[in-house]
Amino acid sequence: MRKAIKFLLALLVFVPALKAQNTTGNELADLKTLYQSLEYNTMAFDDLKQKWMIDDPTFIREIFNRFVVRNALRLNGRTLKPDVIKEKVKLVQEGDVTIEVRKRYYDDELELFAFYPSGEIGKENPQPLFDPIYDGFLLKEVIGDKSYDKIKEITYFYKETTKEQSYTKLGYNFDVNLNALRPEVMFWNTTSEGSNKYLLSVWGQWGSDKAFWPGWYSNEYFVGTRLTYFKSLSNDPEKFTYRLSVGAGVPSNRPYKGEADVKQLWVAGQAVYAKIEGYPFAFIDSDFMRDVSFSLEAKVTINDNQKADFGKYTTPVDFYANKFFFNWELRKRNIMNVFDFGDLEVGLNLSSSDINKLRLDPASSSVIDLEKGKKNFMQKFNHIISAEVGVRKSTGMIQHSINLVSGYATDGYGFIGLKGMGMVSGNFGLDVGIYSSFSLDKKKFPYRYDTYIVFSPILRINY
Repeated sequence: MRKAIKFLLALLVFVPALKAQNTTGNELADLKTLYQSLEYNTMAFDDLKQKWMIDDPTFIREIFNRFVVRNALRLNGRTLKPDVIKEKVKLVQEGDVTIEVRKRYYDDELELFAFYPSGEIGKENPQPLFDPIYDGFLLKEVIGDKSYDKIKEITYFYKETTKEQSYTKLGYNFDVNLNALRPEVMFWNTTSEGSNKYLLSVWGQWGSDKAFWPGWYSNEYFVGTRLTYFKSLSNDPEKFTYRLSVGAGVPSNRPYKGEADVKQLWVAGQAVYAKIEGYPFAFIDSDFMRDVSFSLEAKVTINDNQKADFGKYTTPVDFYANKFFFNWELRKRNIMNVFDFGDLEVGLNLSSSDINKLRLDPASSSVIDLEKGKKNFMQKFNHIISAEVGVRKSTGMIQHSINLVSGYATDGYGFIGLKGMGMVSGNFGLDVGIYSSFSLDKKKFPYRYDTYIVFSPILRINY
């Protein structure tokens, strides 16, 4: 009844106006204001109204096409030229458009509908592609009853941005990632605005592939806590704003027993670990820089083990230990789509780590540094520069990441490797890394493998 009354009042206002041939711009503005006044104003409740972002690329294409067919796209109140529309079509085809929707406060009808470039999401004053539509009935006329009802029913891929709830179907609520190489369990989250998110988790890491010290023979496992912040929730779980990890190293053993011609690294003290990563160039108005991430990872031994900490030895024992490493990485993601297999990405990494040659001698009361006086602190470091190129796909039934790695060390050897991760429905998968060295002098570097492989099954649960 209420809608019918509004419709009749609108007819009484607009029919005479449409018949008048000499209607001025001011009169049209007055009529528009009068029409809007018929709507009960609930502006004070804008922050409590249900809002969400439509992210389903197929559905967005369908809706956009309806607007094109009906010639309903406007910018600053004017009809768009065909060449401008063709330019916007490319953004839709590339999946770089998101639709914002808001329901009215007192019923289920829509009161806001707007197309946005995906890069605008999360900004304080995002700029829409076209003039937003503030009339649900006009929207229904353009896209049809079926699509209009589908939007209201929310039966597609979307993310909620309502103030009291920030939810996405990808599962940013609680996440349990059981991967022996890199486990993580998220146990707490909160939001301070409608679309941001803070995640707190416990994590683990077996060695460091960036420093070419896999846990397979570094005998050290890092555990700690991690804070991840999303300024605006993304369909890509790797598109966080920043992530801070802190923890400590603990001794670990091989998962197998057997003979090896490589001297394993010993844990020679208590180490702390920290890593910060994010997208520091996102503020630059550049499509290229938007997806460039930076990370800094470090392990620092703050307390050396005493001789008694290694147990009792009746004969001298020489061993090697790594006490410090520092890894810097720049990574450019989402360069281009590779035949729908995934998005191309490249990374550049610089790693610096030291090696200490030590001895346990029953005749000495302390651990002996065999290179003391021969090498200073900096001379014990080896530097590796490496590059990665790969593809990543984070959506769909099968998610995967495949990277080809190659690097060279200042000690005069290099390595190549292949890292791969595959998941089915985001729940079950396998994480594998294969590395092979070249020009490696094993007599000079007895603590280095010429080839190694690490792998772990993955069980991941989002709820």
